[in-house]
Amino acid sequence: MLSQELDVDLAPNFSSDPGNFFQSDRDLELERTRNLKKQESTAKDAPGNPISLPSKVLAFTLVANTANEQHQYAYIAESAHVVRKVDLKSGKSMMVFRGHSGPVTSVAVVYDQDGKDVAIFSGSWDKTVRKWDAQTGALLATFTGHTDFIKRVLINGRTLYSASSDGTIRAWDTETAVCARVFKEHTRAVEDIVFSDDGIHLYSASSDTTIKKWDSRTGDVVATLEGHLTSVYALCVTEGSLWSASADKTAKRWDLDTNEVDSSFDHPDFVRSLAVFPGGAHLVTGSRDENVRVFDVASEKCVHSLGGHYGEVSDIKICGATIWTASLDGTIRQWPIAATDLNGSKPSADSQPQQPAQQQKAAPPPSAPTTTTSSSSSSRKKKAAVTMTEEEERELAELMGEDSD
Repeated sequence: MLSQELDVDLAPNFSSDPGNFFQSDRDLELERTRNLKKQESTAKDAPGNPISLPSKVLAFTLVANTANEQHQYAYIAESAHVVRKVDLKSGKSMMVFRGHSGPVTSVAVVYDQDGKDVAIFSGSWDKTVRKWDAQTGALLATFTGHTDFIKRVLINGRTLYSASSDGTIRAWDTETAVCARVFKEHTRAVEDIVFSDDGIHLYSASSDTTIKKWDSRTGDVVATLEGHLTSVYALCVTEGSLWSASADKTAKRWDLDTNEVDSSFDHPDFVRSLAVFPGGAHLVTGSRDENVRVFDVASEKCVHSLGGHYGEVSDIKICGATIWTASLDGTIRQWPIAATDLNGSKPSADSQPQQPAQQQKAAPPPSAPTTTTSSSSSSRKKKAAVTMTEEEERELAELMGEDSD
């Protein structure tokens, strides 16, 4: 009766406007800094010569033109449910691959014997992997089976590997889209996967704080690497060393003979992405604090910091003396690094992309041993129910926010 007399609506009132939320001094300062960086990105001399995309960039893959050995374009995984092929010189969109019903988190490329990109695979929040004709954009196959977000896709020979928030890794035949094996040992989301230099062992990073080493031929866990305090987001294997990035604000290098940490690199915030210069003397990291850092591995000290992104740095690639970075700010940037910026140590001038060997050509995978995995699988402990960590909830909130454009 009172509500009728006063004409007051007593129903719950929800707002999606961030301006109506409680914000700490840190949040307000971060917002001010981001707005300033966003304004700088529109300038002609903006840091990193940004290429702006219509939505958040979650991952990307550089593709080289074999005729002149320079990067001509990239395949970009976007939060707007698409993979976009972009000319890196002009910044123009060359092709858009549409079909996913959720953000695209990862993209992998298959090359023919002449080095031409012939197919791409994309993983998405819609729980599927899709195979596309790289030249025409036609959808060739859809891979279904995961029960939660797909975080990473990886090609090794004729096998596609997908890592998911459902805590599993699946191995698929790239031609038939049939799942050949499921890797089950992690108790939370699998964030990233990489192969060893010999293409036999698969390493997986998880929000359960561990890194696992698998025999890809059997699906058995060979070792569990423990050393991070919370979610492990990204991995990289170079010349016999494993590198990892974590929400515990460190990046680490692991000795693969002992499976122990031999170097640690401290950060002021979550480390979300990383790459290593050829030779392993310098590590490049991307952080939630929006900065890109270059570390001298021998001293474990940061020797250079690159500012310009106004969103989390989601992916990093290295080509010769140039660092390429992607961000949730919806841009890809390039940072040529001079020898003086690396304390006098000049990186390789090789301009070919540092493509993992397993993604270069569709070569036959290693032959599997004659033993089966059924008995070992049955003896494994049941996987704990997959729930979201605090870091995963923050990631979800960030990606669910409005895109930068």
